[in-house]
Amino acid sequence: LFAGVVAIAAQIHGGRVGDINPALYALGQSNLRTGIIDVTKGNNTFGGVTGFPATRGYDLATGWGTVNVTDFATALAQQTGQPALTQQALTDR
Repeated sequence: LFAGVVAIAAQIHGGRVGDINPALYALGQSNLRTGIIDVTKGNNTFGGVTGFPATRGYDLATGWGTVNVTDFATALAQQTGQPALTQQALTDR
């Protein structure tokens, strides 16, 4: 499912977005509108196994939280920098 979100970001970006891990952490720590919705209540306890609590910011229960795809894909596309070279741009060199 998340691969589809990254594919949308790549389309907005105009090319590959590459390694998104640095962008994810930058967006997660940002106070700007990034489309990341922090989940701060609940936990991931399941089947009698104690899990982790959801807390503000990054946590082991929800990671950075969930995303609003429209806002997140746009923010991810912008965070990844310049668009990749197209085949035409390589041919024109």
